[in-house]
Amino acid sequence: MEEPLMRPLFTWLMPTLIWGVVLWRVPTALTTRANRALWAGFTAMALGLSCRPAFVEHALGELTGIRDVTQLLKHLAGVAAAYFLLEYVQAVRHRAERPGAARARLVVMLAAGVALTLLFVYALPHDADGAFGIDAHYGHLGVKVYLYVFNTVFALASARAMVLFRSKRAAVPRGALRTGVSCLTAGSATGLVYTLYRYQFILVHGDATEFDAQGRPVPVQDLLCELLPAVMLVLFVLGVVIPPAGRLVGHLRDQYALWRLHPLWADVAAVVPHVVLGTAGSRLRDLLIGRDRSVELAHRAFAIRDAVLVLREDTPVADADADGGADGGAGVAPTPGGGDGDLARVEARWLRAAVRHRARDLPAPALPAALAATTGGRTPREEIAWMLAVAAAYRQVGAEETAR
Repeated sequence: MEEPLMRPLFTWLMPTLIWGVVLWRVPTALTTRANRALWAGFTAMALGLSCRPAFVEHALGELTGIRDVTQLLKHLAGVAAAYFLLEYVQAVRHRAERPGAARARLVVMLAAGVALTLLFVYALPHDADGAFGIDAHYGHLGVKVYLYVFNTVFALASARAMVLFRSKRAAVPRGALRTGVSCLTAGSATGLVYTLYRYQFILVHGDATEFDAQGRPVPVQDLLCELLPAVMLVLFVLGVVIPPAGRLVGHLRDQYALWRLHPLWADVAAVVPHVVLGTAGSRLRDLLIGRDRSVELAHRAFAIRDAVLVLREDTPVADADADGGADGGAGVAPTPGGGDGDLARVEARWLRAAVRHRARDLPAPALPAALAATTGGRTPREEIAWMLAVAAAYRQVGAEETAR
């Protein structure tokens, strides 16, 4: 019979995705309590999902002598994943728990594991191979109790994680981290919906499973039973991937901004070297630095501003009636009523002339009246944006001068 539509999703794609997260988190797995719990939780998910392929079911059955041992293993892995998920969310909340709460969670999860094992050994039918043999016996009392134990534990863990993640979300600033917490909240909510749906599914589903030509039960085809866990796992993956991805995007954005500022910064630093903080690096070497660059980006923008102020000290006072003359000693006057782009171009032209004069020990050209007032930003973010505009105009002016 044709394989259910969603079955390959769980058999191959989901384990690959979760194992990818497990391997990615290995370097930080043992650094903090939260990282340990997160890595252990995803490892438990990966192990449980890895029981799905037929060759794994057959190998484990041959190894243990128990035909459907993967049925127990995937549920024990699910209980472990639920436990570590709760440990993770408790760790990231940074709030003191009631005495004995952590021990109580561990005792409950261990008790659930023991109950599942005993029910598996003594109450479940074992007349079919693999994890889907249970599909032929949904009306069996032992099967119902077994699945209710698992779903109850998973439902309680999902509900608790959902509440804790939601309470954590309000304290997280907007951005990638809040988006990640929102995904973890939604993943926990999806897990709760899935277990509630499974309660109803198990309650009404009897022993009406189809069998193939070899007498093996065909896995029950129910779209929600396959789709909801897939959505839950994808949301959990997004929840742990989006925050570092956001940091990576921010790092690349800062690196690109430093790349754009470098020509202007290098020129003004060459004539006013004391504004450089630390050791000046090359443009290409900057790209090889892996640490956070946001502070250095702000320093570089303000270093350019400091150099501009130094150059202005060598500038004769502008004629208030002339806007610095036809070229203001800088080559251009702003368009009346022009915007920040016009001012950025005015400052860029003046800076090119001032840098050349400073390099020749000449007085700086007259400052255009449009630049007499303080320009730039009042905050680091605004100053960076302003200097990026000036740097872009600085490159354009240089290209125009070269083309003449």
